[in-house]
Amino acid sequence: MSPASQQWLAGLAGDGFAAERRAALAAALALADPDAALPDDPVEQVIVTVRALTGAEPNAAHVGLGRQPLWCGPDSGSGLAHSCDPSTGRSGVTGSFLAGGSGAQLLTAGGVDLDELLETRPWGRSLREAVQAAETELDWPARVEFVVEHGRPIIVRITRASLHGAALLHAVATRYERGRLTRAQAVSLVEPRDVDQARSAAVPSLELPAAARGLGVSPGIASGTVVFSAAEAVAARADGEQPVLVLTESRPPDLPGLLASTAVVTERGGQTSHAAVVARGLGLPAVAALVDGVLDAEAKVLRTTRGDSVRAGDLVTVDGHAGVLHLGGRKRSSAERRAALELPGWLGDALSALPGIAVRVNADTGADAAAGRALGASGVGLCRLEHMFLGERHQVLQRVLMARPGPDMTEDLATLHMLLRAEITDVLAAMDGLPVTIRLLDPPRHEFLPDLTELSLTTAATSAPADRDRLDITRRLHERNPMLGVRGVRMGVLLPMLTAVQIKALAQATLALRRAGRNPRPELLVPMVSASAELDFVRGMLDDVCAHLGTSPAEAGISLGAMIETPRAALLTRSIARRADSLSLGTNDLTALVWGLSRDDAEQHLLPAYQDMGLLAASPFALLDVEAVGTLARQVADEARAVRPDITLGVCGEQAADAAAVRFFAEAGFDHISCSPPRVPLVRLAAARAALAHGAADMHRAEAGR
Repeated sequence: MSPASQQWLAGLAGDGFAAERRAALAAALALADPDAALPDDPVEQVIVTVRALTGAEPNAAHVGLGRQPLWCGPDSGSGLAHSCDPSTGRSGVTGSFLAGGSGAQLLTAGGVDLDELLETRPWGRSLREAVQAAETELDWPARVEFVVEHGRPIIVRITRASLHGAALLHAVATRYERGRLTRAQAVSLVEPRDVDQARSAAVPSLELPAAARGLGVSPGIASGTVVFSAAEAVAARADGEQPVLVLTESRPPDLPGLLASTAVVTERGGQTSHAAVVARGLGLPAVAALVDGVLDAEAKVLRTTRGDSVRAGDLVTVDGHAGVLHLGGRKRSSAERRAALELPGWLGDALSALPGIAVRVNADTGADAAAGRALGASGVGLCRLEHMFLGERHQVLQRVLMARPGPDMTEDLATLHMLLRAEITDVLAAMDGLPVTIRLLDPPRHEFLPDLTELSLTTAATSAPADRDRLDITRRLHERNPMLGVRGVRMGVLLPMLTAVQIKALAQATLALRRAGRNPRPELLVPMVSASAELDFVRGMLDDVCAHLGTSPAEAGISLGAMIETPRAALLTRSIARRADSLSLGTNDLTALVWGLSRDDAEQHLLPAYQDMGLLAASPFALLDVEAVGTLARQVADEARAVRPDITLGVCGEQAADAAAVRFFAEAGFDHISCSPPRVPLVRLAAARAALAHGAADMHRAEAGR
């Protein structure tokens, strides 16, 4: 070691450092080879030590041989360089350098940016050329570990850079557009979470404090000012604000507020709550089931267990990925919000030519259907008629549900029919030539009835006969557990006139479009089926309505399907499949009924506690329960195909949009998966990746069998 290096080392590690290290090395060498002597020359020391270790008997020496990058010296140091920016993927050498430090110290203590050093240090140009050459050799952004010894860069290790999010998309796009990656190769390199990460700016980078945590029920990140009612959200939007709507829980009348909001937070609820479903359909970030926040609606303040208070007008950021409400933030423009939902053009091009399970969209309006089609959806997998009666329209359905037979009910049914026909026409027209699954009304009835407590107080205060009458009807229709009560086909059986009106609206919309030269492809779906006789009931009504219109379901092109969302329906798949043209697996309700859990309540306290205790890895409402629900799903597919090989099998529900679930349902033999418009691109990507992986596995098995 030169005198300058000795002086530098003594200043860094102390006068006795070199002697102590030499003594330790000599002792280790003596254990491996008692006859070996430690030379003075450093290179010879390495040679002798390696010979002793490799020639020794097993377990003869308790010494391991590792590689330590050179970095000693007054003009030396360690660095890490990338051939692109790891956060964006943009070309250009970036990295950090620690003078007089090792690679381990660089990782723990950090260093200075390479940007200026590459231009000012004598070794900068050589390092830049080496990093660029490494990328050319790998044909991928390179990660280069290096040291500088006496002003000369020495490359220690070169590996492929590990990129995610926007950086990965940029790297893949560059190579795909230059023809260096095939469609299949490009898609195989990109995971849905990379697209999801690239869509939104990361909240942690903003260093915003967390105000409350809950369940992320609709992905995305958005900032805005807090409001505590739907009316306040509408007013704030009219004033040019970006409101974040905070509610105890949302109900159908709150739809105008949801439409006006940039994000939603509810104290209660879960993955399948009203707010979660609507927010996903609208592409709004949403957090529900707060575990450390309590809303005081009268005082208009959200209080947290840490003592924080979120008040009306406060600027907050909602992270629908992580399920966190942050204090502060930056408001995004409308253009930025729209761009966040778009799939990169090159990736859409690559996906369009690749196989995979079909991806449909959940669409309750013509605008939703058009948005899904623009994002690559192959049809509508679920059109929920009850969602056409949110907001002010909920009163129309409420009057029908509470009406007694007579002129008033006839008038209300006529109004409902008119609204349904117009909305169904818009959806079918937007998806012209593609299949549209339209589900009969399946409202949790309590969401469309007056609040029993509020109505009781009003009636006690007014004693008005009309209020007493409404209270009597509400009490009669009130259910202790409405999610297990009169909903879906059950309501249609009890109110056959309501079922007939829905079918008539669908048939008339279909026939009108056909006369106009369009190609509507409606599929009528019956929810909450538990007995094959229920499907027979609806089939009979469909035949009767079409006959009254001078046609038949076959001539009108209306098929009939059943939702498999009760365990009984899953167990009786063969009987139901014989009567149906299609089956749709509803994973939300099926999961709730298999587990015996409330969809709205379990995710607030029970499931988070189970996850914290290690009893569950994830909520079954977020990730598909392959062990139980998945077993039923496979059974449904197998038994349906056994009696109707040509039957169409679909899946709708939040778990269905997860990448692992997409792969599962594709392998199980389902034909399509349906999800909200913003998730269509991600599910298309997951479907293509699943098909490519399945094809590669088949090829591997074929080659192994030769």
